[in-house]
Amino acid sequence: MIRFAAVVPVLRVADVERCMTWYREILGFAVDPFPDVAPFEFCILRRDAAELMLRRAKTPIVRTPASHDWDVYLRLDGGELTALLDHARRRTPLVRGPELMPYGQIEFELEDPEGHRICVAEVLDDVTGFPPAVD
Repeated sequence: MIRFAAVVPVLRVADVERCMTWYREILGFAVDPFPDVAPFEFCILRRDAAELMLRRAKTPIVRTPASHDWDVYLRLDGGELTALLDHARRRTPLVRGPELMPYGQIEFELEDPEGHRICVAEVLDDVTGFPPAVD
């Protein structure tokens, strides 16, 4: 039986080094770039069971993301969304949230240095202090 082990999003970026630094500092990903020295062609980002890849774009990519127009949706477990939220918001602007979604998750959104929209979400036992989402 064929078994898929993972689905790994690949984000096209103009500057792999700048983006891998952002993912390491803001979201805590370990970085594994190629080649070993800049300029990098791609980078594998790993944290826990999650992986992302960054790949250098051959031509500039114009991005105009909007709210809820995600490139990556990171679903957490373990009740640590608030800790990650506090860490992230001290280092980069939030572009949405945090807010309680109608389907029970707390979500917030960030943008990486190249405009990719990252949504971080978790179901929390205590949602006190999180405003409900506004349509």
